[in-house]
Amino acid sequence: MMSLRSMIVTAGAAALLAGCTHRQSVNGNAGGDVPIDSLSAMRTAILRVDNSYPGEVRVYTVIGGQKNYVAKAMANQVRTFVLDPQLFPAAKISFQAEAKDGSMKRLLGPFNVDRGQTVELVVTPDFDAARATVHQSTR
Repeated sequence: MMSLRSMIVTAGAAALLAGCTHRQSVNGNAGGDVPIDSLSAMRTAILRVDNSYPGEVRVYTVIGGQKNYVAKAMANQVRTFVLDPQLFPAAKISFQAEAKDGSMKRLLGPFNVDRGQTVELVVTPDFDAARATVHQSTR
C-alpha cells in the first residue's frame, strides 16, 4: 500500500503533467506557447511567423551555412517565438522556411538582427513570394 507522501507526490506529478499537456490556455495561446513580455523582447530577438501557406511550415536560422531548426507554424497560423539570445547581435543571419513535405523552400536574408528587434516572416501561398522584415520590437 502506498504511503500518504507517495500518493501526494503522484497526484502532484499527474497535475503537473496535465497542465503541461493542456491544448489551450485561458488567454488563447496554444499549448507550449509562452506569452512574450517586454523584458524578454529586449533581451533577445523575436521571430513572428505568419503562415498563409496551405500546409505546415518549418523555420530554420542559417548562420555561416549552419542550419538550425527554430519553429513550426501550421497552415493559416500566426506564431511568435523568442530566439536564442546567444545568437544576437547577428550581422549575417538568414531564415529558411520549408514546407513540411520538403517540396518548397525559401531562404530569406542575410539580415542584421540585434536584441530588441522582431523578424516578421510572412509565408504566402506562393512560397516564392515569402518575405521577411526586421523592425524594433514594440514595448
